[in-house]
Amino acid sequence: MKLKRLEINCFRGIKNLTIDFVAREPTVFIGINGVGKSSILDCIAIMLSWLLARIQYEPKRTTHDLDLDDDYIDKSQGRRFSEQDVTNGCEKTDCQIIFSIRGVENQISLGVFNSGGDYHSYNFRSIEDDITTQLENNSQLNIPLIVYYPVNRFVLDLPIKIEENYAFRQVDAYEDALSGTKINFGGFFKWFRIIENTENEERRDNPEYRDRLLQAVREAIYSILGKNDFNDFRARRKPYPRMTIKKQDQELDIQQLSDGEKSLLALVGDLARRLAIANPSLADPLTASSVVLIDEIEQHLHPAWQRQVIPKLTETFPNCQFIMTTHSPQVVSKIKPNSVYILEKIDDNLVLKNPSSSFGRDSNRILEDLMKVPERPQEIKEKLMELFRLIDSGNLESARKLRQEIEKEIGTDEPEFVRADILMRRRDILKK
Repeated sequence: MKLKRLEINCFRGIKNLTIDFVAREPTVFIGINGVGKSSILDCIAIMLSWLLARIQYEPKRTTHDLDLDDDYIDKSQGRRFSEQDVTNGCEKTDCQIIFSIRGVENQISLGVFNSGGDYHSYNFRSIEDDITTQLENNSQLNIPLIVYYPVNRFVLDLPIKIEENYAFRQVDAYEDALSGTKINFGGFFKWFRIIENTENEERRDNPEYRDRLLQAVREAIYSILGKNDFNDFRARRKPYPRMTIKKQDQELDIQQLSDGEKSLLALVGDLARRLAIANPSLADPLTASSVVLIDEIEQHLHPAWQRQVIPKLTETFPNCQFIMTTHSPQVVSKIKPNSVYILEKIDDNLVLKNPSSSFGRDSNRILEDLMKVPERPQEIKEKLMELFRLIDSGNLESARKLRQEIEKEIGTDEPEFVRADILMRRRDILKK
């Protein structure tokens, strides 16, 4: 499953925009708040929900059947645009997405009129029919996966009871995958606990046994959080249902982890579980392909983790196509420029461009050059500029007073003070 092109016309604040995706590289969108980054992810999720819904649910019943059941909801249809999604001043929203499955190109078109009424079309019926037909007879069939992690990603409440004879199907990987709402971590807990029960039974006869799918999930979590610090991720039953992990040999309830650790654990655990469910025949489900949408990837993460999060994700899930948004220069510094898209509003329309450079750049340069954010508060920047103007003009007494004034505001540990002091000493020597 690979996303190739997205064409947006009059969707929310985006009048006309075409994006060609680089399938082998993670894609990162940057731009000011409200420019349209999240809208791009929402548009992708809404449109691709039609593919997942057609695979997950039975096709629509006949008109006769619908007349007999007015409360029937056709779940085989995906999410729809609303009238509020139409850009102000436009008659309709009209979008198209092109993607490939097993090398075959497919497309979905979706729209809505501002006066009401929507429409959709797609040409993936051959793929959909092929997958749904095979699913009926093949419990080991690998199916395409797309998942969307919005800003508010997870609910970490865990179920107290799990139904007996709870069974999993490949299409369970689609549960809330593209809803655009918080993903309940309870689904992960149920899946993990049931398979762990079976694993524990096997280990009574063979202590070295580890379930292949569970072990893949564990390894994904350790890889992202740090293999030297985290291990022994497991479900606990007593005195109450919970999940625990050892951090530097101390067992902790996952609720005791920091927000950044919980956010990464939940995201990686959920994605690894979905890949395992959707790809039961793969020896290593972490190598499965998928389209993964993540809004504000840096959420809750320390700058050091922000810099490493994408390299670790792409190393752990090498065949997933990651499409993300960020406000973090640390994230951008680890991405090649052809995969970074700067979104800017020009003449009431959204313009997309790649930076000339991004990978390995200094965070301050990324802030100032790519994100148009001064590296320091403007008033301090102006005072420092004035300090060097005074030095250049030879007004050293005023320069020293201004330096002391700035020092009281920002402290003594400022590299620009070193440069200013050298210049002032040089001026003194020249005067003598």
